[in-house]
Amino acid sequence: MSNQPMILVAEPEEAVRESIQITLIEEGYDCHAVCDTVSLLRAIRIHNSNLIIADVRIIYDKIHEILDTQNHYSTVPPFLVVLSYEQVGTMPNLMKLGITEYLIKPFSFEELLERIQKTIIPKPNIPI
Repeated sequence: MSNQPMILVAEPEEAVRESIQITLIEEGYDCHAVCDTVSLLRAIRIHNSNLIIADVRIIYDKIHEILDTQNHYSTVPPFLVVLSYEQVGTMPNLMKLGITEYLIKPFSFEELLERIQKTIIPKPNIPI
């Protein structure tokens, strides 16, 4: 088991998902990437993540189920929601649930990494 922070990435577009995952791994993060809500719910059950980066299209309709699953299986890590300019109107509803961090597409990997560093909660070092 790695001591690096674990980031779950939920992105429906394969090229974007793979680019984010490769970048995060190159930067030293553990990363698990999924393409849909069902896979995200499964990943939350399996991985003790420090951050979830999720496209708003994956989480918006199932946000209550996602948050309930997180609360049941692990501590609740912060969310970084990725959305387009047209989707910014969804943020007030997400903010009511405590999701305050977002990134608007298109974004640079530098912007993504900067936001991750500001948002992520490192795992404590637990001796095995």
